[in-house]
Amino acid sequence: MKPIQEELLNQEPRMLVLAAMVLSSMLSLGLVVARWAVTGHHAYSFYIWNLFLAWIPFWMACLVYFGHVRRTRRHATMFILAVIWLLFFPNAPYLWTDMVHLPHVKAGVAWWCDLVMALSFGWNGMLLGLFSLYLIQRVALERWGTGWGWLIVVIALALGSFGIALGRVDRFNSWDVLSKPGDLIWNMAEEVSHPVDHWIAFAITALFFAFLSLAYLTLLAMMGLERNTILVRSRPGFFARR
Repeated sequence: MKPIQEELLNQEPRMLVLAAMVLSSMLSLGLVVARWAVTGHHAYSFYIWNLFLAWIPFWMACLVYFGHVRRTRRHATMFILAVIWLLFFPNAPYLWTDMVHLPHVKAGVAWWCDLVMALSFGWNGMLLGLFSLYLIQRVALERWGTGWGWLIVVIALALGSFGIALGRVDRFNSWDVLSKPGDLIWNMAEEVSHPVDHWIAFAITALFFAFLSLAYLTLLAMMGLERNTILVRSRPGFFARR
């Protein structure tokens, strides 16, 4: 029975994180549904789709991580999953930008309820993205070393921030890589070759890169305190391996 008990202890921190993210997402969805019930019309329904997209990089990263833990030999599959993760990674923190749809003038209690709803979606999207980034970094760190792990973090955050700008300013999305690859590549080449003319996109990229980088470092710092918390004292680390 000992190996089974050890495995259960090893899985518990992971299940706690997954349960917390599911409950948090359910709260966000509940706020939207409650708004529909009160107002009688389906405003902000795009939040539901965007939250679904935010979960995709999380599940892709989980597949990459568990494939790595089980030492799968299917390197092509792992690579494809990692590419899909990177393509959808910007969708997670992109949820913060949906706050632009809030009315610019406060309208009493309804406005504050909408603000809490928007913040909950942004919070969930950011956490899903950062947790997925952590899993990818763990895989890179254990396979190729610390330097490669952090290089991938920096590249992913930079590309993810640029992807947020492409989505909010130029209205592209992850599906356009397949549906409109020519338009996407042309637009990116135009912005990179004429950065001054597209300074808003680069300003958004820089701001989100700084914000997400600090958020990720904060997440890692908080995870470093894990052994001192009541819930997981004397238990393995967040994604510790035996």
